[in-house]
Amino acid sequence: VHRETTGPEIWNDTDGQLDILVSGVGTGGSVSGIAQYIKGKAEFDCPPLQPNLHVVAVEPMEQMLITEAMGGEKQGPQGPHKIQGMGAGLVPKNLDLTMIDQVVPVHSDWASSMCHDLWMIGLPVGVSAGAIVAASCQVLQQDENAGKMAVCIIPSFGERYFTHPMFADIKSQAEGLTKQPLPEPFDNTDYGFATPRG
Repeated sequence: VHRETTGPEIWNDTDGQLDILVSGVGTGGSVSGIAQYIKGKAEFDCPPLQPNLHVVAVEPMEQMLITEAMGGEKQGPQGPHKIQGMGAGLVPKNLDLTMIDQVVPVHSDWASSMCHDLWMIGLPVGVSAGAIVAASCQVLQQDENAGKMAVCIIPSFGERYFTHPMFADIKSQAEGLTKQPLPEPFDNTDYGFATPRG
């Protein structure tokens, strides 16, 4: 479906000027389908629109299975992580590794920190989006990517993640608030209305 919808949408919205695509890997469908549409994949009748598109897959640093599948080495302890929506303990069969040019591992703490920063500027996103934006920033800070156009996929909003550990401080603060009494009702006739209560 991403070859037929998301890929063309991104291509059209960037006027075909896209240089870098950054996406997390859950099922692998988004990054694979978009890349196949833009880079081209004869098997799916997708002519190459931008064969030099640099495709970046994002995975949890605590579970670097895609990195390993592409011949890279894992960094640090491997195991459970806190990035919901990616790093399910396997390399998804939907993931087309031939489309991936780079894998960027992001630690759960970095993802949560970026997610918090995004919330503070008015973008309520999930922790996986925090990981993807953190990876995008890392990629775009590389000298060879100066001035290039990048798209990062933000897969969901944050309303479904309120039980995530990154919200523990906010939850604690909210639970510690004391209730304030409601003000006494006022008389609307003091403000020119015909009835005392609106």
